[in-house]
Amino acid sequence: MEIFFELQGFLIGLVGWAATVLIIQTAERLNVNDKRAMAVCSWVLWMIPAIGTLTLSGILTINTAALYVGATTLALGALVVLGALAGPRTRP
Repeated sequence: MEIFFELQGFLIGLVGWAATVLIIQTAERLNVNDKRAMAVCSWVLWMIPAIGTLTLSGILTINTAALYVGATTLALGALVVLGALAGPRTRP
């Protein structure tokens, strides 16, 4: 049960990022590329404090936390770029 208490900050970060992405997706003034870029940037902004809570509680070291944030950001960015290159799907 103690591990759930220590993961609270990470779960709050995931929920906050998901809510931020939903708000970004409904913004009419932004084009598709801006929405994608803001989703990746908001991932970094939410995950730094979320992973920081795991570092503060001693689950992760600082080096591991930085590596995790960097690797997940690169993976998310790669998925966004691949999605942008695939183009929109339309039926003929």
